[in-house]
Amino acid sequence: MASLPPDLAAAFAQRVAERDNPPPAAVSQEPAAIQARLEQWLLMVHQVRNVRARRRQTQALLALMQHPELETLALGRASGPPALADRSAARLAVQLQSLGFTAWEYRGLYRYHRLTRATEDALLLVVAGGK
Repeated sequence: MASLPPDLAAAFAQRVAERDNPPPAAVSQEPAAIQARLEQWLLMVHQVRNVRARRRQTQALLALMQHPELETLALGRASGPPALADRSAARLAVQLQSLGFTAWEYRGLYRYHRLTRATEDALLLVVAGGK
Protein backbone atom coordinates (compact mmCIF):
# COMPACT_ATOMS: atom_id res chain seq x y z
CA MET A 1 0.00 0.00 0.00
CA ALA A 2 1.27 3.45 -0.91
CA SER A 3 2.05 5.81 1.93
CA LEU A 4 -0.43 8.59 2.54
CA PRO A 5 0.68 12.21 2.58
CA PRO A 6 0.70 13.75 6.06
CA ASP A 7 -1.71 16.54 5.12
CA LEU A 8 -4.33 14.33 3.43
CA ALA A 9 -7.10 15.29 5.85
CA ALA A 10 -6.44 19.01 5.40
CA ALA A 11 -6.27 18.72 1.60
CA PHE A 12 -9.49 16.68 1.49
CA ALA A 13 -11.27 19.15 3.79
CA GLN A 14 -10.17 22.01 1.52
CA ARG A 15 -11.51 20.22 -1.55
CA VAL A 16 -14.87 19.57 0.10
CA ALA A 17 -15.11 23.19 1.28
CA GLU A 18 -14.44 24.47 -2.24
CA ARG A 19 -17.04 22.10 -3.64
CA ASP A 20 -19.70 23.35 -1.24
CA ASN A 21 -18.71 27.02 -1.62
CA PRO A 22 -17.70 27.69 -5.20
CA PRO A 23 -15.76 30.91 -5.78
CA PRO A 24 -17.86 33.89 -6.79
CA ALA A 25 -18.20 34.64 -10.45
CA ALA A 26 -15.72 37.19 -11.73
CA VAL A 27 -17.27 40.64 -12.07
CA SER A 28 -16.01 42.79 -14.90
CA GLN A 29 -14.26 45.98 -13.86
CA GLU A 30 -14.30 47.41 -17.38
CA PRO A 31 -15.54 51.03 -17.41
CA ALA A 32 -18.56 50.13 -19.55
CA ALA A 33 -19.56 47.34 -17.15
CA ILE A 34 -19.22 49.61 -14.12
CA GLN A 35 -21.29 52.28 -15.85
CA ALA A 36 -23.97 49.71 -16.72
CA ARG A 37 -24.13 48.51 -13.08
CA LEU A 38 -24.44 52.10 -11.85
CA GLU A 39 -27.23 52.87 -14.32
CA GLN A 40 -29.05 49.68 -13.31
CA TRP A 41 -28.65 50.62 -9.63
CA LEU A 42 -30.09 54.09 -10.27
CA LEU A 43 -33.04 52.57 -12.09
CA MET A 44 -33.82 49.74 -9.68
CA VAL A 45 -33.01 51.28 -6.31
CA HIS A 46 -33.71 54.97 -6.88
CA GLN A 47 -36.28 54.74 -9.72
CA VAL A 48 -34.50 57.22 -12.00
CA ARG A 49 -36.60 56.50 -15.09
CA ASN A 50 -35.34 59.21 -17.44
CA VAL A 51 -32.57 57.63 -19.51
CA ARG A 52 -30.65 60.86 -20.11
CA ALA A 53 -30.87 61.90 -16.46
CA ARG A 54 -29.73 58.44 -15.38
CA ARG A 55 -26.77 58.58 -17.77
CA ARG A 56 -25.75 62.07 -16.58
CA GLN A 57 -26.10 61.08 -12.93
CA THR A 58 -23.99 57.99 -13.57
CA GLN A 59 -21.26 60.10 -15.17
CA ALA A 60 -21.40 62.57 -12.26
CA LEU A 61 -21.14 59.76 -9.70
CA LEU A 62 -18.18 58.28 -11.58
CA ALA A 63 -16.50 61.70 -11.56
CA LEU A 64 -17.11 62.09 -7.83
CA MET A 65 -15.68 58.62 -7.22
CA GLN A 66 -12.48 59.76 -8.92
CA HIS A 67 -12.28 63.17 -7.22
CA PRO A 68 -13.09 63.84 -3.55
CA GLU A 69 -15.05 66.96 -4.45
CA LEU A 70 -15.99 68.93 -7.54
CA GLU A 71 -17.24 72.44 -8.17
CA THR A 72 -20.73 72.59 -9.73
CA LEU A 73 -19.55 73.45 -13.23
CA ALA A 74 -16.84 70.76 -13.18
CA LEU A 75 -19.46 68.25 -12.07
CA GLY A 76 -21.66 69.25 -14.99
CA ARG A 77 -18.80 69.04 -17.47
CA ALA A 78 -17.86 65.58 -16.22
CA SER A 79 -21.40 64.37 -16.77
CA GLY A 80 -22.17 65.25 -20.34
CA PRO A 81 -21.44 67.18 -23.50
CA PRO A 82 -19.77 70.53 -22.75
CA ALA A 83 -22.45 72.56 -24.52
CA LEU A 84 -25.15 71.09 -22.28
CA ALA A 85 -23.07 70.93 -19.11
CA ASP A 86 -22.93 74.66 -18.52
CA ARG A 87 -26.72 75.01 -18.61
CA SER A 88 -27.68 71.93 -16.66
CA ALA A 89 -24.90 71.60 -14.09
CA ALA A 90 -26.93 73.24 -11.34
CA ARG A 91 -29.96 71.08 -12.11
CA LEU A 92 -27.82 67.94 -11.99
CA ALA A 93 -26.32 69.02 -8.66
CA VAL A 94 -29.81 69.53 -7.21
CA GLN A 95 -30.93 66.11 -8.47
CA LEU A 96 -27.93 64.40 -6.86
CA GLN A 97 -28.55 66.20 -3.59
CA SER A 98 -32.28 65.40 -3.59
CA LEU A 99 -31.46 61.71 -4.01
CA GLY A 100 -29.15 61.99 -1.02
CA PHE A 101 -25.99 61.26 -3.01
CA THR A 102 -24.12 64.49 -2.39
CA ALA A 103 -23.54 67.18 0.16
CA TRP A 104 -22.16 70.58 -0.70
CA GLU A 105 -20.54 73.63 0.82
CA TYR A 106 -19.64 77.09 -0.37
CA ARG A 107 -16.00 78.10 -0.52
CA GLY A 108 -15.58 81.58 -1.85
CA LEU A 109 -17.68 81.99 -4.97
CA TYR A 110 -18.04 78.29 -5.71
CA ARG A 111 -20.18 75.45 -4.41
CA TYR A 112 -18.26 72.20 -3.96
CA HIS A 113 -20.02 68.82 -4.03
CA ARG A 114 -18.87 65.57 -2.46
CA LEU A 115 -20.39 62.12 -2.01
CA THR A 116 -22.06 61.35 1.30
CA ARG A 117 -20.72 58.48 3.39
CA ALA A 118 -23.82 56.37 2.77
CA THR A 119 -23.48 56.91 -0.98
CA GLU A 120 -19.80 55.98 -0.90
CA ASP A 121 -20.66 52.72 0.88
CA ALA A 122 -23.46 51.91 -1.57
CA LEU A 123 -21.35 52.76 -4.62
CA LEU A 124 -18.51 50.59 -3.39
CA LEU A 125 -20.85 47.59 -3.41
CA VAL A 126 -22.24 48.45 -6.83
CA VAL A 127 -18.83 49.01 -8.42
CA ALA A 128 -17.39 45.86 -6.84
CA GLY A 129 -20.33 43.87 -8.20
CA GLY A 130 -22.05 43.10 -4.90
CA LYS A 131 -25.80 42.98 -4.49
